Amino acid sequence: MSTQVDLKELAEGRKYLLSGSVGGELPLCLVSGKGSIVKDINGKEYIDCTSQAWSYNIGFSHPKVIEAAIEQIKNGLTHCRTSFETIPKLRLLKKLGEIAPGNLKKISFCLHGSVANEGALKLAMINKPDAFKFLAPYDNYSGRTLATIAASWPYRPISRNFAPFMQNFIRVPNAYCYRCPFGLKYPDCNLLCAEFIKTTLERGAESVAALIMEPLQASGGMIPPPQDYLKRVREICNEYGVLLIFDEVQTGFGRLGEMFASELYDTIPDILTFGKGIGGGFPLFGVMLRDDLKGYEPATHSFTFAHFPVAMATACATLDIIKEENLLENVRKMGKYITEKLLQMKEKYELIGDVRGPGLMIGIELVKNKETKEPACEEATQFIKEGVKRGVIFGQSKFRGVGNVVKIKPPFVITKEEADKVLEVFEEITDLLSPK
Repeated sequence: MSTQVDLKELAEGRKYLLSGSVGGELPLCLVSGKGSIVKDINGKEYIDCTSQAWSYNIGFSHPKVIEAAIEQIKNGLTHCRTSFETIPKLRLLKKLGEIAPGNLKKISFCLHGSVANEGALKLAMINKPDAFKFLAPYDNYSGRTLATIAASWPYRPISRNFAPFMQNFIRVPNAYCYRCPFGLKYPDCNLLCAEFIKTTLERGAESVAALIMEPLQASGGMIPPPQDYLKRVREICNEYGVLLIFDEVQTGFGRLGEMFASELYDTIPDILTFGKGIGGGFPLFGVMLRDDLKGYEPATHSFTFAHFPVAMATACATLDIIKEENLLENVRKMGKYITEKLLQMKEKYELIGDVRGPGLMIGIELVKNKETKEPACEEATQFIKEGVKRGVIFGQSKFRGVGNVVKIKPPFVITKEEADKVLEVFEEITDLLSPK
């Protein structure tokens, strides 16, 4: 591939990049992908345990996705105003409506998860017109627009410039059993983290429209909730008339081994946001709303490219592929296999403090000492670099320098042979970075 491009031209282009990327840029120029593998400009292959921002659930270059995209492009309609209907849009609405959890049967689309979450906040305000405050867990992540960055990690490196826009969110402790904010142990804690939400609502001076949260906290540390936590949160929201928003942008469409985390945890929110994995590599996000709630008023949430027929066609193909190829079963199978091997490593290495799932949403928390649980942030950053050297792309929680969780979230089509290679590299790096 390097002989077919002008490397000097690429270097010149790189100079003009205004970066806002997640963490530090990896020194890779990617050119192609197939299944769980991506290839760089020099021809080196990598097993991608990030699925490129957790978006290639069904793998790179699936022939049915490519076919769906090409067919729609050949039709000459790659863009359409939201005022009009298209065949891909109506087909996708039918497919989504049939699998949407509970009564979340009103659906809208956009091109970014941040915009979807902003749309969810708007819907909460439309349905709770006298309430303008929101609750969000400490390490929640909802996006990077001015509205959603306020609901994301409240760390000074990213929030200090936007503080004037961050006044409408009230923080509550997240359900982080490995690092319980109350210093308690589950289940003896009696879900105090959930009860704290009740106390906040009960004693707060201002009305709250909604609680927005990820059912499994992803970018904030790969933190699954303890059993019955989400059910208790649902009960509290019902008791105080607060809407519950689940951000399933990462967990939706099979990442945890069920189509939605809402189903896995048997808790249905009032509003659900989705995206990433549904488009088969094409951008598509959206909102599902409880069918008895008010929808958007005219012109309150409409965008030029919110109706993208190509992505809607590939989304239809993606949903078919997940079902036809029984990919949810492979998520459960490979997730269990990888997690069990990592738990064995945990017993061997001081560096591995905790291993979390479920499915192919695996987080490994690195610590300097298992007793003190001091976060090994520098080691996590180095872990990613060492993985790239060895042909595996791992993810890292939060943003560069803050997170100490290494993430393994490959495409659903990952094979046992590929998983074994990932595990081999993981242990090699763990051994390298562990105190001697």
